[in-house]
Amino acid sequence: MTVTQVIFDFDSTIIRCESLEEILRPRLEGDSAKMAQIEEITRLGMEGAIDFKESLSRRLALAQPNLSDLERFGREGTPWLTSGMEALIASLHRRGLEVWIVSGGLREAIVPVAAHLGIPAERVLAVRLQWRTDGSFAGIDPGDRFSVSKVDGCRAFFGPTDRPRPIRIGVGDGMTDFALFDAGLVDCFIAYTEHVRRPAVVATGQPEASDTNELARLLEEYR
Repeated sequence: MTVTQVIFDFDSTIIRCESLEEILRPRLEGDSAKMAQIEEITRLGMEGAIDFKESLSRRLALAQPNLSDLERFGREGTPWLTSGMEALIASLHRRGLEVWIVSGGLREAIVPVAAHLGIPAERVLAVRLQWRTDGSFAGIDPGDRFSVSKVDGCRAFFGPTDRPRPIRIGVGDGMTDFALFDAGLVDCFIAYTEHVRRPAVVATGQPEASDTNELARLLEEYR
């Protein structure tokens, strides 16, 4: 099987943190209890204990971001890159593979980091929020399927899954990433466990990479 597209998760995969937590952290400075709530909601969503839309809505309700918060993360996000990820993605590009980011994170924050990695904006699929003219948070775009789940978003974006279609491999740390494989939207899945090793994801029995070197080795098998 010759893979033509690699679909990466963003949080705790391409970067070593959860981007929404870092985006909201300055707003919650001094409120450790609320920050802990956000981190717990993130964990529950990534382990599949609550659905993604509930996870996202609850976190945004606790601390609503401003558009400037996302722009700041986009400018400053590259230091959060996983060690070796920049070289790995460059090597995939040299092989002629399409690299995509499919994320439950916020698109405006991800696009600048993707650009640094040579991934064009049109290959970044993530949540779109609505903003008021002053940059304050107005809500989740009701037409955005990625705010419901990655599966809903990818089904709407990629269209029918009937072959022939690109052969895709998914890489991510959460059950929301594994769900793409379970739904047949990617053909193979690698659990990326360097930053967070989630029991529910590991229990799926899919190949596991604990760092970018191991991930590169696994991806080499799909030539």
